[in-house]
Amino acid sequence: MRYSFAQSALPVLFAIGLAFVLQHFVGSLAWAGLLAVITWPLHERLGRRGWPRPLSAVFLVLLLVAAFAGPGFVLVNALSSELAGVQRLLAHLNEAGVPVPAWLERLPMVAEPAVKWWNEHLARPGGISSLVRSIVGDMMPHLTGAARTWGSIILANALYLFLALLTLFMLYLHGPAVVRLMDRAGDRLLPAHYATLRRIFPLSVRGTALGLCSVAILEGIVLGIAYALAGAPAPALLGVITGYLALVPGGAPLSFTMVSLLLLGQGHSGAALGLFSWGAVELFMVDKFIRPKLIGHRVNLPFLAVLFGLLGGVSTLGVIGLFVGPFMMAILFGWLRGGEHAASIHAPERAGAPDTTADL
Repeated sequence: MRYSFAQSALPVLFAIGLAFVLQHFVGSLAWAGLLAVITWPLHERLGRRGWPRPLSAVFLVLLLVAAFAGPGFVLVNALSSELAGVQRLLAHLNEAGVPVPAWLERLPMVAEPAVKWWNEHLARPGGISSLVRSIVGDMMPHLTGAARTWGSIILANALYLFLALLTLFMLYLHGPAVVRLMDRAGDRLLPAHYATLRRIFPLSVRGTALGLCSVAILEGIVLGIAYALAGAPAPALLGVITGYLALVPGGAPLSFTMVSLLLLGQGHSGAALGLFSWGAVELFMVDKFIRPKLIGHRVNLPFLAVLFGLLGGVSTLGVIGLFVGPFMMAILFGWLRGGEHAASIHAPERAGAPDTTADL
């Protein structure tokens, strides 16, 4: 009995010690594993078409780098005219001054001090540049320290990114061997549940990636068009920012709310109300129908499970929690549903559909 307990506890203690030693690189390993799981069907497809495994690995790594970095260069070039327009708008407002909006004068209790501050800093010509210089001057000591801190953070993240890409390349090369080792360890540690976990994990990760990316692109395009129709400045730039923020739950409503407040501050109350109303309707449709269906469809998760899995994951683990949360919810509902859930996951095999989770 004592020997059995020590034998079962030893792997757990070793895993805790290993996680402590590799704590600064767990993120790189996790992202490499997630990207490998998401893109593994494409890697297998290239192999079936005669691509050597090293060539397929190099191609997919370069494709992922281009997918993440390429749009940034394209957007900088495409949005240069809008950024120039924003600069011209700020220069015009600085030269002529920004008149006090009518709604500010109607605010209860704070109208008088707010209007006084506005007249002193924004309404007079050159007020914006003076205000910016004052703020920058006061923050310069903090900005200098922040620049040094951010420089070290950028270098560290560059190292983590390089390690993630290197690990991803090695997983492409030796994926089947890595999976065999994981299967052996999983069968020893979780003999009753490992088979179900192994099948749920790829389905959950790929469903989450499909849902997040599709919804982010959709919301960026739809809300970008809404920004243009509402008359917001630089609608394409704001649409791109909204698309990036939409990857995180709560990012899209924050984005269109801030744009609505910007329009309200410019005196376009009707456009601001219309944009906010349309954003709320669009967000309800996306979160209620599109995102849960894309993320939860493959593992048969209900709406609230997907929602709380995303929110809980991102609030505790950051961006990587967007994948961990739905996966843990899938495990929970697998245990609650028992055989019914396992049957639903194994259904594609009985129907004759190919099993895309053979290796990863």
